[in-house]
Amino acid sequence: MENLRDHIRIRLLFVSLCLRVMSHHAAALSFNYDFSIRANLESPDLKYINDSSPAGDRIDLTNGTQHNSTGRVFHGQPVRLWNGRKRASFTTSFTFAIGGNHSNERGDGMAFFIGPPSLPSDSRSMFLGLFANSSSSPPQTVGVEFDTCRNDGWDPPASITDHIGIDINNISSANYTSLPNLGLYGTMSANITYDAGSTMMTVSLLSNGSSYSVVAPVDFRDAGVPQDAYVGFSAATGFLTESHQLLSWSFSSTDPSSNNTLWAIFMSVACASLLGLIAALLWIVKRPPPPRPPMVIPLPVARKFSYQELSLATGNFSEDRIIGAGAFGEVYRGVLDDPGTPPVAVKKLTRILEQTMRDYVTEIKTLCQLSHRNMVRLVGWCDGGGNDKLLLVYELVTNGSLDEHLHGAEKLLAWPERYEIVRGIGSAIEYLHTGYNNPILHRDIKPSNVMLDDAFQAKLGDFGLVRQVWSGQGSLRDTAMVGSWDYMDPTCITTGTVSTASDMYSFGVLLLEVATGTKPVTLPDQEKGYPTNTLVNVVRRSYGIGAVLEMADKRLNGDFDRAQMERVLLVGLLCVHEDRQNRPGIRDAVNLLSNLGHPW
Repeated sequence: MENLRDHIRIRLLFVSLCLRVMSHHAAALSFNYDFSIRANLESPDLKYINDSSPAGDRIDLTNGTQHNSTGRVFHGQPVRLWNGRKRASFTTSFTFAIGGNHSNERGDGMAFFIGPPSLPSDSRSMFLGLFANSSSSPPQTVGVEFDTCRNDGWDPPASITDHIGIDINNISSANYTSLPNLGLYGTMSANITYDAGSTMMTVSLLSNGSSYSVVAPVDFRDAGVPQDAYVGFSAATGFLTESHQLLSWSFSSTDPSSNNTLWAIFMSVACASLLGLIAALLWIVKRPPPPRPPMVIPLPVARKFSYQELSLATGNFSEDRIIGAGAFGEVYRGVLDDPGTPPVAVKKLTRILEQTMRDYVTEIKTLCQLSHRNMVRLVGWCDGGGNDKLLLVYELVTNGSLDEHLHGAEKLLAWPERYEIVRGIGSAIEYLHTGYNNPILHRDIKPSNVMLDDAFQAKLGDFGLVRQVWSGQGSLRDTAMVGSWDYMDPTCITTGTVSTASDMYSFGVLLLEVATGTKPVTLPDQEKGYPTNTLVNVVRRSYGIGAVLEMADKRLNGDFDRAQMERVLLVGLLCVHEDRQNRPGIRDAVNLLSNLGHPW
């Protein structure tokens, strides 16, 4: 045992050295600031220019009472945006406030920028501290403007004052979204995501209880933005005054250099050593061996379609092309005018609500970042020039949904197929929870959102409700509960929060449904104060009296592997444990389903 401990110490030392080398090599950038913490305001990595300054629990970008005020704050460590033809993806979230006179007489706004750190000369007023008011060559900068004053010549029509826009080397936005007057007033939160594969930048804003978004293609390399650029905020006032304040800011990017061959060889050695360490530790505590990494394929490049292209592909959205429907609208089978391209599924959002628009943007943002063999692939999208023509284009998964095959198909879904399906769904959830920078919550895991291909391989779909859990967050507050009631974690209802554990509850209900062939039903329970799930209760009681296998789907007539059936039922019960803390993580659940541990 002592020799084993010495071996582990040596491994730890080697891995520590590897991590030190990695920290010097990595070009990715990540940070998270809450400016109510004074130490964050005084961080040496934050650089203040001109009129910007720390202000108690926030950052003032401009002097709110001064005319012609400009200011910038940026992170002192640059982010690498591209390496050759490889690009970095990034996401940033921030809370900010714009104040002043509660009237339409305000100006001029603030912006998030990526580019050189220096404040351009004479960039006050309408130029938002982004670009110079001169004929000289503009700095190669991409900005996201939150503009509170309309200017003739480049801003939206006269009827629009407040707007958000994506600017590429020019104060005239490449694309914009208008807001109501005073839409950019008070405290707001924004999220900006850039996907390297599709070169699409998506901006989402939550202001005064309403959400807005704008999307535009951006290629930083082609735009001339420096390879190592800085990220930060700028703001300006002119004749009119207002305040521009930053309350919190997080940023995370990928490393475009990470595919370097020599580095990959080095990392393979380092990872091999790390896996050896983990195996030794797990052997000591008698844990299962480390899981296989999720099966991930290279990220596809999503394509923006014209409305005309998709209308042609679906026979002008003919009724005989409809292959599904939901609360959002219909799904059509489409054939693109591109030889060799397989058929697609075109999801048309015809019942447009404010939430629908948010879900549409979220689904594009998420699926452009993710790719896995057990997830439905996004082929492209279309905004059609208006909210009445929002469309999403997916790979066509031809064998319908798991729900249809469990409860509606003439041919009974055999046990070997069911077992592989639940393992495939588990693999997809594992990728969402552990395969990206921060855990991604699906929030609507259920059989009707699992599609089956011709080989009955599972593909998890419908990502309109996803949320990302940022570093340091155990759960997210979500007072407006969404998703399917019969698969929803009761803790979501009692606490108003969602987490990876709430996804695990939904996965547990799905496991029980696949094993028993019974749909869950949620009924009111006045004693507990929240609804209870009848399927969960009956399987739990059966396990309590030692008869859990009697819950197996009677239609199978006993034609199933008893060990596998018991394993699926018991893992399902673990996942629906009333206490979130006692539910397994997805990797443990996948290990148990793969016979790498004992659920009992």
